[in-house]
Amino acid sequence: MDLTMLNDAARAVHLLGLALGFGVAILADLSAARLLVRPLDGHEVETLHRYHRTVAMGLALFWASGLVLLWLRTGFQVESFSPKLMAKLGIVTLLTVNAIMIGRIGLAVLRDWHGVRFGAIPFAERTRLSALAGLSGAGWISALALGVFSKLKTVEWATLSEVIGVIYLLALVAAMAAAFLSPVLNYAMDRWRSRPEFF
Repeated sequence: MDLTMLNDAARAVHLLGLALGFGVAILADLSAARLLVRPLDGHEVETLHRYHRTVAMGLALFWASGLVLLWLRTGFQVESFSPKLMAKLGIVTLLTVNAIMIGRIGLAVLRDWHGVRFGAIPFAERTRLSALAGLSGAGWISALALGVFSKLKTVEWATLSEVIGVIYLLALVAAMAAAFLSPVLNYAMDRWRSRPEFF
């Protein structure tokens, strides 16, 4: 088989996996974020299940094509792995573990508490949902950044880990803020809706 053609095919599948995973994961996160202002109904929770299956398919394509590219470029010789490659492997591994946890924990919580606003979900479950969403967003943004910015191809591990660490930290801080502040947001929205109208 022509290795150049194999490399191009693997890259095409890799981009497809990234597009499926990143695009649908962000769409799912934005859909789930509606919980901050209103409950999700059963149909919306089922839609999130479908999104999750699509993201899982994107991750599977990402892994399969990524391993082919890894073999073509390094022959699986660890000493040939660049800092960027090590970072990509770590991020995709975290995304995969997080996707499994979303399927087993996150979607189950949403199914059990559909019809309830985010701020009314018990704190422990609300925190788990927030952490899963934050890790998902940070992982896909990091994967996209590594794929898009050529400058990250040559930076040292210390710089690369710092950049990725900041992305994960900001995403998790925002997610935890949502978990802590959502009851306050729900209370404020209820007060706003019940305010007397002045003309």
